[in-house]
Amino acid sequence: MRVLVVGAGLAGLSCALEATMAGHHVVVLERSTRIGGRGTTQNLDSFPVGYGPHLFLKKGPFHNLVRKLSRVKLATSPLRLHRTELIGQGIVRPLEDVKTSIANKRILRDLSSEHPLVEGCHFLSTWGGQTSALRFTGLQKNNLLVSNEGWAGMVGRLAAALDEVGVFVECGPDVERIEQGKAFLTDGREIETDVIVLACGPSAAKKLVSTMDEQRSTELFSPLKRISASFIEAGLDSKSLSGKHAVIDLPRRCVVIDYRAIQPRLGREGSHLSALAVGGLDSDPDETRYASPEERLSVLKTYLDQRASGWQDHTVHQSEQSKITLHDAGQYRIPQQSFTDLGVLFAGSWVEGEHILADAAVASGRLAGRSISSVEY
Repeated sequence: MRVLVVGAGLAGLSCALEATMAGHHVVVLERSTRIGGRGTTQNLDSFPVGYGPHLFLKKGPFHNLVRKLSRVKLATSPLRLHRTELIGQGIVRPLEDVKTSIANKRILRDLSSEHPLVEGCHFLSTWGGQTSALRFTGLQKNNLLVSNEGWAGMVGRLAAALDEVGVFVECGPDVERIEQGKAFLTDGREIETDVIVLACGPSAAKKLVSTMDEQRSTELFSPLKRISASFIEAGLDSKSLSGKHAVIDLPRRCVVIDYRAIQPRLGREGSHLSALAVGGLDSDPDETRYASPEERLSVLKTYLDQRASGWQDHTVHQSEQSKITLHDAGQYRIPQQSFTDLGVLFAGSWVEGEHILADAAVASGRLAGRSISSVEY
């Protein structure tokens, strides 16, 4: 079957791989100039600068996929709780205080507890999104990982695998509208296809399927609640977190991690800080705290000044953004096969599934690739 995948993020690339291995002819279109979506990085002054912190689950869908795509071993290191500080509570598992460490471990066993330690570790494991028992448990068992390749290297494995099997990925074209069996691009081209997989994010997906069935589209997509964030990434020539892996400020919903402290193979000198301030705007599904994204970003800078003292004086490279979409969906997510009767499948972290974040994107993409043969066309 002919398959058109719209979007070359983790969901779209995973879908294209799975569909190709199933014998389908696949073309991938990506509106931006590069693949990977938010799960990518850009090397600047030896620092792989990205779009906020990323951790992936050991033996989760993303980890399992990238390990299979290359004979080169993927070196990983976990974020560890004995090097994680929750402001107001101290180090989560202090090695020098066995009594406190054991007591905290007992507290963390209760997933539903409202204790600050539990809430802080939920925040760290999900970046303030949908609660995930898999990632919460993974954090406690040292199973939330950073790789030696950075996200660009892992996305590169997917791209290399697609190139090897002959999948055409075109960056730049924008899909204006779709109908059953056809896509219309803004440059005037028309692409005939048997199945369309929308892995382009919920806003773009809603716009495209609205032209096919506006009422159904509205009913499906309206309950989605996005969560936004401000982020700062900074490459430093100093160890501003003093060897800590992460520092969490739960009341302000801020967090900062040091990739190089977690994964020394990324560089033993200096730090690579990635910090987030989550939610708090009118558009977020939580209590409003900030008048604007710029105010939230300012709070994040103040937080870094307090917890990574002198970081601005030691910055080699810095990237920041006052507002990005951190989570495409909250508790509610869209069934993948809601439009299969019109030849369309959905893929992305906003699609129903047991995982969240990158693992959700990969899992939904692979499932979409396996489900193509069952789609009406």
